[in-house]
Amino acid sequence: MKAGCYLSIFVMLFFIGVGAAMAAIGGIEATSGAVYFKAKGAQSWGIAAKGVNVDIGDRIKTGSDGRVLLLLKDKTRLTLGNDTEVEVSKFLLGKKARSAVYSVSTGKIRAVVAKFSGKSDIKVKTQTGVAGVKGTDFIVMNQGAANVYFGKEGHVEVSGDDDDSVKLVSNKMTENTSGAAPIEPVTVEEGSPLAEVRAQLEAVTDVSAPVEWEKAGRLPEMLARWNINYGRYLAESKRYKEALDVFRIAVDLSANSRIQAEAHLEMGTVLALYMNDPQAALVEYNAVIEKYPELPFAGNALYSAAKINMDIGNKDEARRLFTRYLNEFPQGSHTETAQQLLRTLGAE
Repeated sequence: MKAGCYLSIFVMLFFIGVGAAMAAIGGIEATSGAVYFKAKGAQSWGIAAKGVNVDIGDRIKTGSDGRVLLLLKDKTRLTLGNDTEVEVSKFLLGKKARSAVYSVSTGKIRAVVAKFSGKSDIKVKTQTGVAGVKGTDFIVMNQGAANVYFGKEGHVEVSGDDDDSVKLVSNKMTENTSGAAPIEPVTVEEGSPLAEVRAQLEAVTDVSAPVEWEKAGRLPEMLARWNINYGRYLAESKRYKEALDVFRIAVDLSANSRIQAEAHLEMGTVLALYMNDPQAALVEYNAVIEKYPELPFAGNALYSAAKINMDIGNKDEARRLFTRYLNEFPQGSHTETAQQLLRTLGAE
């Protein structure tokens, strides 16, 4: 009788285990470097390994050299690059419909979403952007508030904090940051800086590909530099709102103080010269003056802020800023003009 009881318990536990395995919505297919896993409700992270089941609410993250490939039940493949954290927030799969939400806290992810004959609602979300996909292949990089998307195959509807969206297709790139809609998709020209960035992202989001980790670590800075150059092109093309968005993305992408200062300065120039918004321009110039006083960009910001204050009638502030400019940048490119304007203010 005891033997029969033990057998019944064994059979019950076996089928519970099988049911649990079947309930999993996917699993870890391959890893490289440092990869960690935290099941829903768990208090701490554990080491992730090939074969670990993944379910709704589970989180996966990678270290500075980590990469991991997830294979979902609908045959979708998600590859997380290094320094990435993702949660499987939702996953439903039926014969006629499927839906899923993959929430990216930070990092780089490539999604190869399997084709599906029924109704499909798949989303890859960051804190400031959403990519809605059906059957497609794309890469997203999230850095702080900024998101950068590269289309590989099919199309993706990319949106920001509001309902405005753009369609991203193969060989195109779009991006956004908090409070801004995605920019009009840009073609990734062969041999261009964007092509180099995409190639690095492709390697980082491929578990078996060789990676130049030092170069991969510069991806945010490379993209931010591209944004500054592209923003200038947009401003020259009289696409001022788009230029401001692109400069803002540059600020949010990179922690490099020179890039941030330059982007703020460019925004101030667009606002002052082309959009007739002196108060908004002063915000950008003051950001450079206050945050980056040791950089050469502060000289142009001081002079420009002084000139705006003079134009809008804030004569005392204009005098103060012109004087500071002459004291801190005596050999600056605006020295002679600043001296003349200061004399004019003194005579008034």
